[in-house]
Amino acid sequence: MKILVTGGAGFIGSNLVDALCNQGEKVLVIDSLDPGVFQACPAYLNPKAEYCFSDLRYWVPDARFADVECVVHLAALGGVSRAAKQTENVITSNCGGTAKLVEWAHTAAKLRKFVLASSFSVYGSGYQYHCPRCDLTRDAARREDDLQKGRFEVYCRKCGGETRIVPITTAAHPSPLEIYGASKYMQELCLLGMQDVDVTVLRFSSVYGDRLRLDDGEATIIAKLAGWIRDGSPPQLFEDGKQIRDWVFVGDLVQAVLRLAAGRQAPRVVNVCSGQPTTLVEACQILARVMDRNVEPVVKGGYRPGDMRHCLGDAAEFAQLLESTPMTFAQGAATVFGRKAGAGGAV
Repeated sequence: MKILVTGGAGFIGSNLVDALCNQGEKVLVIDSLDPGVFQACPAYLNPKAEYCFSDLRYWVPDARFADVECVVHLAALGGVSRAAKQTENVITSNCGGTAKLVEWAHTAAKLRKFVLASSFSVYGSGYQYHCPRCDLTRDAARREDDLQKGRFEVYCRKCGGETRIVPITTAAHPSPLEIYGASKYMQELCLLGMQDVDVTVLRFSSVYGDRLRLDDGEATIIAKLAGWIRDGSPPQLFEDGKQIRDWVFVGDLVQAVLRLAAGRQAPRVVNVCSGQPTTLVEACQILARVMDRNVEPVVKGGYRPGDMRHCLGDAAEFAQLLESTPMTFAQGAATVFGRKAGAGGAV
């Protein structure tokens, strides 16, 4: 089978390309080698894959693409702060590039499967919280005066007690809070007209694994925490450090895509997450242990306007696709950020 992977030189994409090549698939990659990410062509590119270094916005399909049977569309400019500063660049790249790819897909005679990498950022304010005392559910909004007083949880509007986050499902209506999330949702909307191709949208929670860049200014929180601890610097945590996050191991994500490419049926939209809550303080403790670093996080308090208190997904459909329970962060961190990686190896 011939599979096109966009963004195949990146952290997630390169892991997928390796797995596909190891299975003997014909792999064609499009990647712009975005200068905001790459200073040079990465050394880990798989020699068994064929690479087309092009920005999707300006990509001109040639004969190599005529017999593509499956597309895995990972290419996107990431970063919330980057999207705020480079709004036109991010919107035109993520949405315009996707539109260009979809336009080509309508003419691709052998194409039967299209997998889009979306993001939990599309949910934005869609998270809900449940009060176990009042049995009431409310939204994720927090009051400014509570935050200023160091009251960081989401509180019940009836009894004033702490609520618990409800793991978000794909039934939640997308409600992005920033430009990057909006661009990912627009990518999803670009696929609405695809009638003759089986489409699966994978909404990624924060992904970690081999080749995750720890020194990038747009790094995810887990990359920043790992980078600080690797270097022996105490991570600086806002609020009380008890914010819940849901990190997913890249190996689980890759296995899910391999199953989809092989014809496995799945819902149109799937949350790609572990479904297991890990607080920021717990994550720091796990990373320090597996990296063999005597580093404790500094909980400095304060808050950043617009930050979500907790993020947690419902992983039921993802687990069905994997036919196994997704790896917990404690399990995955030992694999990815072990002593060898923590000592300066490529992670």
